[in-house]
Amino acid sequence: MRHNGRPALRASKLPAADINLRPGEPVTVVCTDCRTWRRLTHSMIPAHRSTDLGRELVDADGRQVRRDTRCPGSGQRIQIDLTVAKWVTRVEDGLTETAACRPTKVLRKVPTPKPPALHQLAPAAPTATTAHAAYVGHRSRCAACTDPKRRCTDGLRLGAAYLKLVREEEQAGTERAVADRVRADQEQRDEERIQADEQLQRRQVLWAERAPAAETADMMRRSTSLALHADTRRRLYGPDLQVGERDSREQSRALADVRTEAAIRAASSVRRTVAA
Repeated sequence: MRHNGRPALRASKLPAADINLRPGEPVTVVCTDCRTWRRLTHSMIPAHRSTDLGRELVDADGRQVRRDTRCPGSGQRIQIDLTVAKWVTRVEDGLTETAACRPTKVLRKVPTPKPPALHQLAPAAPTATTAHAAYVGHRSRCAACTDPKRRCTDGLRLGAAYLKLVREEEQAGTERAVADRVRADQEQRDEERIQADEQLQRRQVLWAERAPAAETADMMRRSTSLALHADTRRRLYGPDLQVGERDSREQSRALADVRTEAAIRAASSVRRTVAA
């Protein structure tokens, strides 16, 4: 079979979906003229008819094309310049692009619920204001209620309902006031507790920073006090007085008593005469 005289088509220029290079399968290509799959023979599309595989074609004027017409794509050379790996990559890229171009699922719009009719609406809860307006309106229209000493059944019912609502609103206001006061007291106690905790934390941090300096100052003050106390006792009771940092208060008092008694005897004239 001779080729059709057209330039050879490169497989890399064809769409990835128009050629099949799967391993273990024959190489097939879509004919560019009749758009049917054809198996390559010696790198060439074999001769075939345009109406093969039950395909019914018509020309530009709408007339039926004969079934035995030879397809112009017969004998078309195909140059396979693609590897299987590159072809698989192109197919996967084409599938990704196709999936991205597919329209998303259409979600039906949720219909807006219809509002209930006026007769289906629940009446508003009565208040003292509405009860008073109903009572005043009834008295203005009722002939029996115009007399201050007389009331009809409806007038008595409306008046009692008004008084009941007034008492209930007063009680509710009192309860709300108590609840507000309790909530305010609780919030104040919480705030005071938070402030006390923050103050304690600040004191702990400050003490941790100043504790080493305070301990050093206390140690120096104790050493200086012991030295001054020893110097004072030596000045009062003589330089021979043995004064150490570990001398107790009782030892210092005993030594002072002995030296005081000796000094009194030495200064007494009566004792000197008797001795002479």
